[in-house]
Amino acid sequence: MAVLSDPAYSEAVLVGVHDYAELENLPAVSRNLEGLRKALTDPAVWGLPSWACTVISQPDSAGLVLDTVREKARLARDTLLIYYAGHGLTDPHTDELYLAMPNSDREREYTSLRYEYLRRAVLDPLAGAQRTVVILDCCYSGRALLGRMSASVQIADQAVVEGTCLLTASAETRPALSPPGEKYTAFTGELITALTKGAQGMPEPLDMDSLYRHLHLRLASKSRPLPQQRNRNAGGLIAISRNRTVPRVAAPPSSPDQLLPNLQESEAEKRLAQIESHIEHLRLEAQRRAQETLETAQRLADAVVAFPQPGFEPIWFAVPTKRPLMGNDGSLTPMAELAPGIWYLAVERRGKALLTQLQDGRRGFLLNANGIQLGDTDADAAEVAESGFEPFWFAVPMVREIFSEDGLLKPIAELIPGTWYLAVEQQGDTLATQTPDGHRGLLLDTQGIQRG
Repeated sequence: MAVLSDPAYSEAVLVGVHDYAELENLPAVSRNLEGLRKALTDPAVWGLPSWACTVISQPDSAGLVLDTVREKARLARDTLLIYYAGHGLTDPHTDELYLAMPNSDREREYTSLRYEYLRRAVLDPLAGAQRTVVILDCCYSGRALLGRMSASVQIADQAVVEGTCLLTASAETRPALSPPGEKYTAFTGELITALTKGAQGMPEPLDMDSLYRHLHLRLASKSRPLPQQRNRNAGGLIAISRNRTVPRVAAPPSSPDQLLPNLQESEAEKRLAQIESHIEHLRLEAQRRAQETLETAQRLADAVVAFPQPGFEPIWFAVPTKRPLMGNDGSLTPMAELAPGIWYLAVERRGKALLTQLQDGRRGFLLNANGIQLGDTDADAAEVAESGFEPFWFAVPMVREIFSEDGLLKPIAELIPGTWYLAVEQQGDTLATQTPDGHRGLLLDTQGIQRG
């Protein structure tokens, strides 16, 4: 028999994307999030505390979603609920499911959230959730059923979950549906109605198996895409909602003298549980931040003491998501933030970090170079420099001056033999040159220079 998940020890993450730069907009998705949030936090439905129901509308990166899911998986002690609504995309090479972000497009799958990464976030070694429910309202969401989250027992064994339920809006080869003129998408609309009004003929509380059967019947009766479901262990018995069509059994009458103390004691216990849960939330958040700071400090220390990689050629690159640029003075406060869509110059590799040159001449360490796009490996290199110029190292045969770029021909530094300098741009016969201390100037006399 199903038992309602304890809302005081559960967490929900609701993610939705309704406005896209490259894909068709889905206005109903924004209403999905608000409608589902209201249902889950309604004491007559589940009663999830408002601070335990996190809504992420229009996430600016996949990393934000993954970090939040990982954090909430660590906070939850009973049930973790994850919901996504938006466009679902598929990788043409692997058939994997990707969840679209606001700037996603069909040609660049790396701009979307790979479902496999979401699965790994749930599998975080520090996760405390005993039960996990994932609900996907997107095209081709049934492809998630083909992944390891639903096809093996790893999520039960590694994340120590009692049960896992994955509920999707459509089969792996079918699109989901957002009917014109309706408040919600087809699937989420029926889901919200079932939660808020109940499911006739289904048990109390409303477990995931019963909820799925109810949604399947309702959508089939309207000739709409049919949902899919997979359960592991006792996943089908997870209950996140009361069934409001089933009358609640009234408690035996109490005398007025007994009633007030009982109510006060019940409210006090409930409040105490919420306070304890909130304190645990803060403790785990502090622990997570401390761990991240420790890992950042270790990676930065490794980069500061590492020798430059021999033979490294400067490269232009772009980051897939916003990433901090750490100063080479060892400070844990980022000196700048690298943003997607901008080309940056990596002048050295130090261990696993890239020493990166900003447009204003400052240098810092990019500690996480995973997934960066290299400008010199494909057609995107043309955006770096129209002339096709590639940065290179060079040495001068004798002392030569470099001049300011303001046209006044004012010497700003001297280049000396035996030192390597970086040419970052060519202007006719003149080289725009970067000195090791970050100064940039024009080398007018390039005769006899030695390329590195």
